[in-house]
Amino acid sequence: MKFKLSLLLLLLPIVAAAQIKIQGTVISSSDHQPMIGVTVRIAGTNILTVTDADGHYIISAKKPGALEYSFIGCKNETRPFSSTTTLNVEMSDDVNQLDEVVVIGYGSMKKSDLTGSVATISAKDLKKTPAASVDQALQGRAAGVTVNASSGQPGQAAEVRIRGIGTVNNSAPIYVVDGVITDNISFLSPNDIESTEILKDASATAIYGSRGANGVVLITTKKGEKGVSTISLDMYYGFQSRWKKLKLMNSSDFFNTYEAINAAKSEQTFYNKYGFNRWLQTYKLGNDPHFAIAKIDGYTRKGIDYGIQGLDYSVVNTDWQDEVFKSNAPIQNYHVSFDGGGDKTSYSMSASYFNQEGTIIGSNYERFTLRANTSCQLKPWLKIGENLSYVYSMGRTAMNNSSSANASVISAAIAMAPWDLAYYPENAVNVNGADMGGRYAAPSNFKNATNPFSMVYTSHPKSRTSRWIGDIYLEFTPFKGFSYRTDASYDEVNLKYRLFKDAHDVSVKDYLENNFLERSLSHYSTFTWENIVNYVFDINKIHSFNLMVGQTTEEYNYYSIGNSGSGILNPDEKNWYLNQTTLDNTNKAGDGVSRTRRLSFLGRAHYTLLDRYMFTFNFRADGSNKFPENTWGYFPSLAAAWRVSEEPWLKGKWAALDYLKLRAGWGQIGNDKIGNDAFNQTIFTSGPTFVGYPFNGTIANGATILTYVNQGGKWERTETWNAGIDAALWNGKLSFTVEGFIRNTKDMLLYVKGPAWVGNRYDAQANVGTVRNSGVEITLGHHNTLGDFTYGIDGNMSFIKNELTALNGGAPVYGDRVMSDEGLPLFTFWGYKYKGVFASQADADAALPGYAKSGQANPYGTGDAIYEDINHDGVIDDNDKTKLGNNFPKVSYGLNLSASWKNIDLQLFFQGVAGNKIYNALNERLYGTGTESNLSSDMLKVWSWENADSRDYRVTDYAQAGIPNPKHSINFYNSDRFIESGSYLRLKNIQLGYNFPDRLIKPLGLKTLRVYLQASNLFTITDYSGYDPEVAGGVDYGNYPQARTYLMGLNLSF
Repeated sequence: MKFKLSLLLLLLPIVAAAQIKIQGTVISSSDHQPMIGVTVRIAGTNILTVTDADGHYIISAKKPGALEYSFIGCKNETRPFSSTTTLNVEMSDDVNQLDEVVVIGYGSMKKSDLTGSVATISAKDLKKTPAASVDQALQGRAAGVTVNASSGQPGQAAEVRIRGIGTVNNSAPIYVVDGVITDNISFLSPNDIESTEILKDASATAIYGSRGANGVVLITTKKGEKGVSTISLDMYYGFQSRWKKLKLMNSSDFFNTYEAINAAKSEQTFYNKYGFNRWLQTYKLGNDPHFAIAKIDGYTRKGIDYGIQGLDYSVVNTDWQDEVFKSNAPIQNYHVSFDGGGDKTSYSMSASYFNQEGTIIGSNYERFTLRANTSCQLKPWLKIGENLSYVYSMGRTAMNNSSSANASVISAAIAMAPWDLAYYPENAVNVNGADMGGRYAAPSNFKNATNPFSMVYTSHPKSRTSRWIGDIYLEFTPFKGFSYRTDASYDEVNLKYRLFKDAHDVSVKDYLENNFLERSLSHYSTFTWENIVNYVFDINKIHSFNLMVGQTTEEYNYYSIGNSGSGILNPDEKNWYLNQTTLDNTNKAGDGVSRTRRLSFLGRAHYTLLDRYMFTFNFRADGSNKFPENTWGYFPSLAAAWRVSEEPWLKGKWAALDYLKLRAGWGQIGNDKIGNDAFNQTIFTSGPTFVGYPFNGTIANGATILTYVNQGGKWERTETWNAGIDAALWNGKLSFTVEGFIRNTKDMLLYVKGPAWVGNRYDAQANVGTVRNSGVEITLGHHNTLGDFTYGIDGNMSFIKNELTALNGGAPVYGDRVMSDEGLPLFTFWGYKYKGVFASQADADAALPGYAKSGQANPYGTGDAIYEDINHDGVIDDNDKTKLGNNFPKVSYGLNLSASWKNIDLQLFFQGVAGNKIYNALNERLYGTGTESNLSSDMLKVWSWENADSRDYRVTDYAQAGIPNPKHSINFYNSDRFIESGSYLRLKNIQLGYNFPDRLIKPLGLKTLRVYLQASNLFTITDYSGYDPEVAGGVDYGNYPQARTYLMGLNLSF
């Protein structure tokens, strides 16, 4: 026995010496940087390790074999070994990423196993756009996803539509962040995102039932990696400016055009005799004490010498666009993260700060975000974790896109005459001799307007939002392939709003006798509890199953309260509280409350045969308190896929083909995004209107039913058919996806008129409308490496057609210059077709003989608009109105070009739309009389001098100018005169980066260091004449335009 033990001890060093030691470094082929967290495994064993922060690894084997290198998003690599050696490996991006695990509803799946329509957007692509929120960064990144930035307002949410507009009600998708469902994604920084998947067809979204009718955006935030600890800092700082300026008149041109259109010869004679200042004082300023008097030599009134104390308006030429738009408005973002993990724990924590000053005065946005994701493997069968975010934001919005010069900074600026000042200078006086120095100048031309500086700086809004959103979960895995996860999530939003207005007296329309204070508090909360069971198994590696069943419970609560008052005696900011008001403060505080509840049961079965034939069945049942008679909605879906490239008769037969899959699916999903009381009968008690009655000499409040709701209300139901093909060629150098879909929305909720004897005050809703969206989506990618040079081309394009196919007794839906009616796309512009300008009265009478036949005077004459007489009855009336296009693009596309050479990388991202229309309502004023706003430079064509030599009198000729007479209201009917193409191609981003080599940064203790320069919205190709072709709602009254941005950024880790 002693001999055997001694022999064993002697052999141990020999056995140890026989161990094969392999080490090396793994780098990325795209940027040659070390790759952290790559799994290195000895083939056929469970022996593995991961690369460290420097991409380095060491592993030992007992015998010769092979090492397998794997990393999500990269192609797997294999290297043989026979003895102790060094193996350095370059890993390239897996362009097709067929084995990449993507998140789907309540689970995950290999991309190659998908049967539904799912688009994936990489985290690095989202980070390239300097945006406050994720929805803005999605623009142009995926086929079938239309994103309208809608406004350049800081912090403004984008309008996202997935595969068209399915309803006249809410058409926005939902966002699912780490399993937490939300409609508002503003809390999330793009820097915190690990992956983004967009579920587009019903076979993919049906698992979300009523929540998924308009598509689902799944977002997974970053998690810590085992054995790797990293601190990262991402930051950028830049400047923004407007990229376009409207061609408006200067002071001289505006005065001449104004006189030509509006002034009689007597007024022009007055100007010719006395000059501009005397004309302005007489015809515009008058005796109004809100104005600084004009400089008039030799004129004295009330002891005031206008020649000495007056203001020389004739030399004033204010460019009001330059006044309200800010140049070089700063934008900045700072994000720091701490990621890591051990054998049983992982963590990822981050803090970020975003600040954006608007390019229009009085607009800004600021946000602080904290995020923590942790998990702990308490037992081999038990895991606990949480995902938690806190965001605190504040900001101020600039009023915009309103026709009112009192409700929009841009409208107010355009309404000011070029001879108006922003502020009166020192020593300026009014007609009473009062000092006007430093006061906001009153608008002298359009008296109903508000000086935009008064609009902004006499009002002090303050909006602060705090939000907690997150979840905690337990995950049980009692045996291989089986898991049970229970997840409780909570989303709470608290909004504090305060508005203080200074007492001021700028003009006869812009004044406030007493200061005013308004305060309100709002609270929103959503609690969701989910229980999900998954079981994944296979039988003889022939039959593979992925099964899921689950249950969710959700409750949404809302409460708000607010009040107002005026007359704070000491209006210092520290006293801006309601208890300090002394006037108008006896009203009771107004409050409101609402609650929504849902209960759901769901299931999914995914089956794969021979790794080639795949079938998916989803089912969800939703119960909602919004439908008392049809509480439950049932939403099934089916999908199948055929991995053709794995067929024996094709596999290996065509060397160029890497992958080929055919997909088809069908499904139904619901939509309940309507008011809580659409089908719940309510009684009106808020008198005295409708319910007040005399009682003991006073008016008492009664109760009544204003609108009897319809019975049988149920869910809107969307049915989708989808078919697609996925392919990859030449070792991933080329990949493409082509999909076609038909999406029918049935039982759309519309307002229906009841019989008059019912006595409804308002129309009730009913399930009567149907809408069809159909389209084709194409995604194409090409990636290649030539030595040290790597390049990529990724593009997507979608074609979508929309139509309201039936009303079934429902009433057409009217909006701002739009109508949704049977046979039309939703929200179609409706009006007359504009054909030009009548050159004479005879031409007008010949074109419209119907007026004379009926004994009416022809309202159209020389210089008036020619509208097409569609029904040929010789008159222009409602029967001649027709469809004029709509705001939703027929084509949306994006193109991303990337290249890298050694340590230098370059990315260009183009994005655009085509086939959509914009109603340029701003032109209704810019081509008007000049009494309400400045005018377009084109209006110079409408007038000329009666005598070119004497230049005494101005006359107009609208027919010759080709511009309808602005003094006739008939020339401003809704027509395609004001409708323009909204198509554009925009260089959304261009970024040039440099990665510092290891030899420079390693001595500094850094893992990576990258600096970059970036420009956003560098150029836009468009025929649209307004500020920006991305317009909220498609009607442009002066929308807040997108900014052109230049910034410098830094990414480092250690």
